[in-house]
Amino acid sequence: MRIISGTKKGHNLIAPRSKIARPMTDKNRETIFNIILHSKELADCDFNLNKATVLDLFAGTGAFAFEAVSRGAKEAILVENDQYMIDIIFKNVEKLKLHTDISLISKDATSIKPEDIEKNIDLVFLDPPYEKKLEFKAIKNLLKKKILKPNKIIVVEQYSKETQVINDELELLRIKELGITRFSFFKVK
Repeated sequence: MRIISGTKKGHNLIAPRSKIARPMTDKNRETIFNIILHSKELADCDFNLNKATVLDLFAGTGAFAFEAVSRGAKEAILVENDQYMIDIIFKNVEKLKLHTDISLISKDATSIKPEDIEKNIDLVFLDPPYEKKLEFKAIKNLLKKKILKPNKIIVVEQYSKETQVINDELELLRIKELGITRFSFFKVK
């Protein structure tokens, strides 16, 4: 696992030695960032990664957030509640020297509150454990607590056989399936 592009391009990330997490492959991360940076659907939302604050829910190793910061995101906030993964995140922050660009909230990603973040979030990435339906609970929480403003972007990673996320407060912009994984791109209405 490595950073694909940007200021930290080529740096290897520390990954878990056990099957406790399912880190996104480099190829999938590259595809997702190509969509984020170059798709017409997101461009129409006036999204700009270089000015973005990224919220990485169910952060795992933090690879998505580290990639976002390497590619120019202003900052990334990672939410993770597994201590083993939190230790890996801190090791990667140290290794990449991203102390001022990354912050971590040690909490259940389905129950964060506005006061936990105190920032305007531009992009949310959700990569919950497959087949537990935690993405539905996390999205409901984000919208109910008004953590996201209109026109902000949510990217959801799911197992491709899971029920597609549908929510009246979200507009589906695009779906990309890669192997057994489905990535859905939404805009908050």
